[in-house]
Amino acid sequence: MLNRRKFVSSILKISATLALPWPEVHLSGESAVHSLRLAPEPPVEVPADFIGLGYEMSSVATRGLLSTTNGRYLRLVQGLGPKGVLRVGGIVADYARYLPNGPAARDAKNTVITRAAIEELAAFLRATGWRAIWSVNFAQGTIEQAIAEARAASQVLGNSLLALELGNEVENYGKSQLFRAAPYTYEIYRKEFDEWRSAIVQAVPGICFAGPDTAQSVEWVERMANDAAGKIQLLTTHYYRNGQHRGSVQQLLSPDQRLADVLARMRTASLESGIPWRMCEINSFSGGGLPGVSDTFIGAIWTLNTMLLLAQNGCSGVNMETGVNQLGFISSYSPIQDDGNGVNSAGPPYYGMLAFAQGLSGCHQMLPLVSSDLVEGVSAYVFGARGKPRNAVIVNMSLTNTDISLAGLGIDKASVLRLTAPERASKTGVNFGGAAVDSNGNWKPKMKERLLKMSVQVPSMTAVVVRADGSLAT
Repeated sequence: MLNRRKFVSSILKISATLALPWPEVHLSGESAVHSLRLAPEPPVEVPADFIGLGYEMSSVATRGLLSTTNGRYLRLVQGLGPKGVLRVGGIVADYARYLPNGPAARDAKNTVITRAAIEELAAFLRATGWRAIWSVNFAQGTIEQAIAEARAASQVLGNSLLALELGNEVENYGKSQLFRAAPYTYEIYRKEFDEWRSAIVQAVPGICFAGPDTAQSVEWVERMANDAAGKIQLLTTHYYRNGQHRGSVQQLLSPDQRLADVLARMRTASLESGIPWRMCEINSFSGGGLPGVSDTFIGAIWTLNTMLLLAQNGCSGVNMETGVNQLGFISSYSPIQDDGNGVNSAGPPYYGMLAFAQGLSGCHQMLPLVSSDLVEGVSAYVFGARGKPRNAVIVNMSLTNTDISLAGLGIDKASVLRLTAPERASKTGVNFGGAAVDSNGNWKPKMKERLLKMSVQVPSMTAVVVRADGSLAT
């Protein structure tokens, strides 16, 4: 584990040198009214288990964490919806072993998963209604070890096992990770993948696979989608806005053209192959996030807007990276925080996920909108069911207020839930629907405004979720 004193010193240094000042806000007092109208295009299906959380493999080895005995954690996950996906893997998966009877270990480069740990996770998944993507050690393990682990995961998790992953960020095996001799090409990877997959399927018939689980390479995903031939059931890749030491406030406030390109290519690969795709590891800045930015209200707003953007582009789900990272400390970007004594709570990014969950609840589609004259930094999304609009989410990351008319959507009898904080730099005081997540991990809205005159004002650096009557999930 990373020495705590050195970690704190490094965090203070990062915060002082990289976190740019929050720009001064000048609000105009008046705001133009912008109307939302549906485009004559097919809706995008959004799976009920779209929302997800991502963990290093060591989190499963941490007994009592993802456990039904951890009531706060259980309720925090349940608060994000009755269905979802936990992805357990990360870099630690390439340093992990499965030993049925232990001894258990959870160090970053020496994690041991026992059968008891898998059983604890299975009970947690049954209690939440969520499923799991499970990673095996493709980097340093053997086929025989992978078979034993896959068999145990399949037997214990049962229907809660969504898919098996072989490795983590595999295109880097011959580069930064040095698990393979360079050059480690896609052709070499596919030969190894097919060998492992064939052996595992023979031992565990019917098990599903996710991959190629790349750090950034969309090309490897495209090639796998093109030649998968039924060998893979879920396409996966990762995304971070930037590295921790190169991150800034402005990057989270601005669109990322790289992400736009990734989404377009992933959507095309998925549509052409018929294989759904998932962003199975994602958050603001790699390395645990940027303290003073990722763990503030801006992290909540960024999380909400990014999840909405992914859904709009046909992604079948996201796994927001969470908890203890590969360096042994709680990531600043983590939606679910830990005080170091095993007490879990909602971090600012959790509220972005919570707002997304309320926007999606009662719906299964995102309905395309006609391009509008929304000011730069303002984004609008409409969720619906069977082609009919039900809920709308507006995110205002600009420096001006905006008024949004919903008259063109036919949404009139609805409640308005606001995502707010005292300041954009706030680490505490974040509220959704006028309420914070309580110390027991529960959330219930206290302020549900009525939608008046079929329009809603969205102040600068806030977001609103407009929910048609009868669709509020609590």
